[in-house]
Amino acid sequence: MVALEVWFDQVPENDFGTGDPAIIVDDLTGLDELIEHVLTVTEGRRIPSVVQANISGQDGLPIVEAGISHNRGFISYTDHNGGFYSVGDTSRSGDATYDYMGNEHVVPASAEIPLSEVRQWLADFIATGGPSVTIPLMPDVS
Repeated sequence: MVALEVWFDQVPENDFGTGDPAIIVDDLTGLDELIEHVLTVTEGRRIPSVVQANISGQDGLPIVEAGISHNRGFISYTDHNGGFYSVGDTSRSGDATYDYMGNEHVVPASAEIPLSEVRQWLADFIATGGPSVTIPLMPDVS
């Protein structure tokens, strides 16, 4: 198992702790709390949010980004082999817009997947320190 350092809405005293440290998620309970926190804080916002994570104590790659909305989201994964996105409805074209700390974050609309799959992918990553084998990724071709 690995612990994740998660970055989300880093306004002082706006996350689980004081100041703007990373949120540490190291088990499924913490993952569920993180997702519920994002959904609660972003309730009523027009654009869903993104969290960014890396393995705690490890600088650099891999980097995971997860879009979190009530019914959907996405996974973006970057390691030394390149960038990858979750595989949703590949017939969808265009982009989906998310928010990362007040900045527009655009992903392929075909990368959107159900929120339950976002959660499962993150749970698998915490368990193994690597990409999920049950929720596939596709190479980022942009």
